[in-house]
Amino acid sequence: MSYAGMNFTDDHTFMEDRYSLPNEAQTATLLTTGNGYMGVRGSLEEYGSLCIQGMMIRGVMDEVVEVRLAMCDNMYMKKYYIDEEKLKGFEKQERAINLLDFLLVRFEIDGEVFYPWEGTLHSWKRWLDLSDETLNREVVWENSKGQQSLIKFQRFASFSDDHIYCIKASIKPLNYSGTVRILSGIDFRTKSNGQHPQSRVEVGFDEHSLYLDEIAGPKYGFHAVTGIDNKFYGADAQWEDIDEDGLIMQGITFKAEENETYELEKLIAIATDRDFEPGKTLHGGEFLQESQTVTECIKKYLAYFKDSSYGEQYEKHKVVFQDLMGKLETTIKGDKRADRVLRFCNYHTLLSLERNDYVHSFSAKGLTGEQYNDFVWWDAEIYQAPVFQQTMPEYAKNNILFRYSHLKEARELAKKQGYRGARFPFTTGVTGEETIWVDTRHPFMQVHCVSDVALSVLSYYTATGDDELMLDYGMEILLDVCRYWVSRVDWNEEKQQYDIRQVTGTDEHHPYVDNDAYTNYSVEQVMMMTWNLVDQYGSKLDELKAKMDYTQDEIDAIEDVAEKLYLPLNTDTAMIPQFDGYFDLSIGLELEGSTNAGYTQMKQPGLYNKSQIIKQPDVLVLFAYQYPPFSDRVLRRNTDYYLERCESASSLSYCVHSVCCADLDMPESAYNYLMQSAELDLVDLHGGTENGLHSGCESGAWLAVTRGIAGMKYYSDFVKFDPHFIPWWDELSFHSCWHGCGYQVTVRNGEISVKADADNTGILSAVMNNEKVELKAGEGATVKTKT
Repeated sequence: MSYAGMNFTDDHTFMEDRYSLPNEAQTATLLTTGNGYMGVRGSLEEYGSLCIQGMMIRGVMDEVVEVRLAMCDNMYMKKYYIDEEKLKGFEKQERAINLLDFLLVRFEIDGEVFYPWEGTLHSWKRWLDLSDETLNREVVWENSKGQQSLIKFQRFASFSDDHIYCIKASIKPLNYSGTVRILSGIDFRTKSNGQHPQSRVEVGFDEHSLYLDEIAGPKYGFHAVTGIDNKFYGADAQWEDIDEDGLIMQGITFKAEENETYELEKLIAIATDRDFEPGKTLHGGEFLQESQTVTECIKKYLAYFKDSSYGEQYEKHKVVFQDLMGKLETTIKGDKRADRVLRFCNYHTLLSLERNDYVHSFSAKGLTGEQYNDFVWWDAEIYQAPVFQQTMPEYAKNNILFRYSHLKEARELAKKQGYRGARFPFTTGVTGEETIWVDTRHPFMQVHCVSDVALSVLSYYTATGDDELMLDYGMEILLDVCRYWVSRVDWNEEKQQYDIRQVTGTDEHHPYVDNDAYTNYSVEQVMMMTWNLVDQYGSKLDELKAKMDYTQDEIDAIEDVAEKLYLPLNTDTAMIPQFDGYFDLSIGLELEGSTNAGYTQMKQPGLYNKSQIIKQPDVLVLFAYQYPPFSDRVLRRNTDYYLERCESASSLSYCVHSVCCADLDMPESAYNYLMQSAELDLVDLHGGTENGLHSGCESGAWLAVTRGIAGMKYYSDFVKFDPHFIPWWDELSFHSCWHGCGYQVTVRNGEISVKADADNTGILSAVMNNEKVELKAGEGATVKTKT
């Protein structure tokens, strides 16, 4: 199957075999390389289009003028979505800064620059190697004089050092000898949202190296310094330093002989003074600890590069990358298409992880594009963090530390809105403050994000049993979230219950509703589990309670709200209303064929808020990720009902639907939804892939396989498996981790096997198809399952 003109030629190679100008923007997203600290879009070294270039660093953000062309095309948009009065005074918005293009490598053959849209392309191969995170290209190009050259590129973002990026390029004259000039350096003309907020501070040149110091934006003023060491092999050359028209580079001119190969190695280091913030733990950079300033740090890298090489850096990188990728690997035998697209998703999920600090968290587009401004949404807690909690918990804690570092802002937001405790924002950047676009109304009501932060803390603890993190950070978040909800609920005297009124659930088509199912059930779970942890930790929390001025009355109130909060469910019909009055709305069903990959999509012919059509799952998210103790009748009836009413306008829908269908042993539906999640960006199912990947959707595909197909659920006392295998697959295998014990899972038709890692120090407690096993290091167990 072709994806934007690309194909998987084997299990790890994603190949483009012809140059396609129309596909450039989408492939730039799909071919992103990165390491969690930086993301570099798959633009061409010689230059693509301005909007295709992109290099962003985690947490480097600033304000730019943002043009909002909001259109109220119906009464729903006018009344519930867009606040046009606020829009009149709106000018600037925080966003990730597209810093610069350090990919710049150009070949001039007798004065003609190699561009794929000039001259003649005799062959073109560009491929992403998922086994080592290298982006490769081989081209045979002929200029107007008939001179043919074999030109090759390879590049990667280092996983052994967050601050290093490496490029190797070569040229081989095929039918001529002549003068060749290579230009290698930085293109400083990149823009963020069509603007150039960066300002140049200093440029420096040394023998075969250069550096650029810039200020990333006017508000926060982050300094970013980029250093480049150029190495050339194959001939004597003349070198020149060039600083003109936003191009900072070095020219290398030499006499090239027919059928000889000439090679450039470009070693790049980049860091910001954000990496030197007080109190920040310095990791992932070899020279951060030794330096006082970011400029000094980059100069140390340049000195280090003099005695290093592309090959040396590649070998260091490959060891780390392959180890981490192995922890995320899902292998499907008997279905190459599913196996390969899942590996592609896992690759990009790994690139979304910042392992070495918590200045920022998981964002909706990772670092693959500018859309959504690199904001942190609730996706981070519910869709993205669990993947790493169950595979790399040592890094998953950074998401919690990010939220903890902004408790002050969350408390201020709660106070501003008239409540106590912590009210985490719907979206945020690096400040911890609310960053959602000022003209949007209902996201300010999506307070489920407060519980989502707490659910992430609890799911981390369930997966790890990490009491130290809970006592140092987690319990303070949980207690503040509970304090918020105690002040936020309303007592219903008539029904003798607590209600949560005037919210927007996960389904954004229905704003300002009462007792949204996802919100209420989430709050109940958070408050009950927090109350249990308070009892479990006992006197260990005395110091924290004193610090927070948390009284016993407040502890009792947590239990009271947890026990009396209204949880929507009609026991006679087994139906869960998404919110009060939901079933009174018109059904309003209308189906339209989609032009993207032939998928069918639900549409609403009238006003969304007047019908039962939902944008994305709400009730079903409970079933997929929170394991509430509903009967099979409740699960089946509600899944069937809400699947028919969800238009899946959010990419987060498909993985949830896949899990729910798997739980109900509906393999065809589970598989189709899984593939929609895994292929969403590959086929551009929702449009907009050119502006960045849907990172929550990519990570959701991993959860659809492990939580859905393998039926893996995490509990404090054990990890449970209840597989619902895809019958046309031969085998599914993946690696996971529970309470410090790594293990390999293999599922086949009729059986599941779990094997504990040989280096485990603890006991793996597992329940496999209701059979309890205790596995020491290196031990395994196989259990028959239903077929």
